[in-house]
Formats: sequence, C-alpha cells, structure tokens
Amino acid sequence: MTFDDSQDGQVKIHSREKPQQLQQKTQAELEKEIWQEAHRQACEGNRKKYIDPKTGYSVMTELLHKRRGYCCGNACRHCPYNNENVGVSPEVKRANIARGKQQRKEIEAIEGKPVWADDDDNDYSD
Repeated sequence: MTFDDSQDGQVKIHSREKPQQLQQKTQAELEKEIWQEAHRQACEGNRKKYIDPKTGYSVMTELLHKRRGYCCGNACRHCPYNNENVGVSPEVKRANIARGKQQRKEIEAIEGKPVWADDDDNDYSD
C-alpha cells in the first residue's frame, strides 16, 4: 500500500494489488462478522444472550460464560476459558466443572439469584 498527499490536503491510499487480486470474503467470513457484531452489541448492553442472526438460536455471550464459572466442554462460540474442557479426559472435565459450579453457587448466594437470570428471561435451567 502506498500513500499520496495531494495538493488539496487529502491523503489517498493506493493498493499495489490489482482489484481482481483483492480477496473476496467467503460466506462463512461474512456470517462470522454478523454474529460477532450481534455478540458485541449484546455485551455492550450487558446481555447474557443474543439471537444468532442465521439460525435463530439463543447464544450465550462471553459475559454469561464468565458468570457460569467454568468451561462446559461443548466448544462454545464465546468460551472465555479457551475451551479448556474440550477434548480432555472425563475425570479432568468433571473436576473443572465441579470447581466452577462451586464458584457459581458462591456468586448466586451473594447476589440472591441464578447467574442465568436475565431481566426478561426466566429460563434458569443449567
């Protein structure tokens, strides 16, 4: 990429690649951008879930995963635990989940409500 200062004070950016060589985004990349934006907006609004624009499924945000306190091992899209329980032995997974559930119970005892609770959502199932 090169930059040009024109006489009118505007900076022009020139690509060294020819237009036909510029990469086109795949359908999967476009879809990922859409759900990433939905996730970003949900997190900014302090929401625990959002609706996947393509599938219509309810998706847990990173905020809810953190409040849950552990990786469930299901390779969740927004897992803040780097999917630590994906592909590990059942014993390790059970120990990690037990530790996380204990932390979650402590949070719920302090707050007096389930970590799953949303203002407009009464689905408190685990």
